[in-house]
Amino acid sequence: MSAVSVYCERLAPGLLGEPLNTLTNLAFLCAAFHGWRQAGKHHDQRLLAALLGAIGVGSALFHAFATPLTQLFDVIPIALFQLCYLGLYLRRVTRCTPAACAACLLLYVVMLTIASQWSAPLNGSLAYSPAAVALLLLGIVHWRMRARADVLGAALLFLLSLAARSVDLMLCPHWPPGTHFIWHLLNAAMLSLLLAAYRRACNRQTLNR
Repeated sequence: MSAVSVYCERLAPGLLGEPLNTLTNLAFLCAAFHGWRQAGKHHDQRLLAALLGAIGVGSALFHAFATPLTQLFDVIPIALFQLCYLGLYLRRVTRCTPAACAACLLLYVVMLTIASQWSAPLNGSLAYSPAAVALLLLGIVHWRMRARADVLGAALLFLLSLAARSVDLMLCPHWPPGTHFIWHLLNAAMLSLLLAAYRRACNRQTLNR
């Protein structure tokens, strides 16, 4: 399979072609491990933690081998996490009806499909614009429910990480390692915040019953 080279750090073909981009995926695995331990026996929270771990593994494989196949291992867990988190949050936290939840998820899939067509501008970061919008909306809802502002904090981290992803190729002449590894580190922190926000919201819903 031909190599897929879309990041500044790609030094050469092979396993160590993107050392920083590969190794920083350990941050996802650490966040997933912490989320799994905090989930206890809650299967929905364990699912989200497992998907977070899959994001780290898939991304590491892609940056290590950079083939079309490993690119699928990278993007599929990300998409699954987005859909599962949104669906679970709407059902468990906001108490949306199944029909309303399904409609929101369908709308989100349509938005993702449209955004994925914009692969050139900003190094493909426009493909993540639906996630940024959804996070901001969830953050506002979360805050208005008199919960902590951690979802809004996660949205801010995501915007910062998108900026790092977007300027990666632009900075190649001045900073050869690029900035994609910053995207990994900020996203790991952001996803860890989201898991904690969901866990606390579910616990609060249980106490209020």
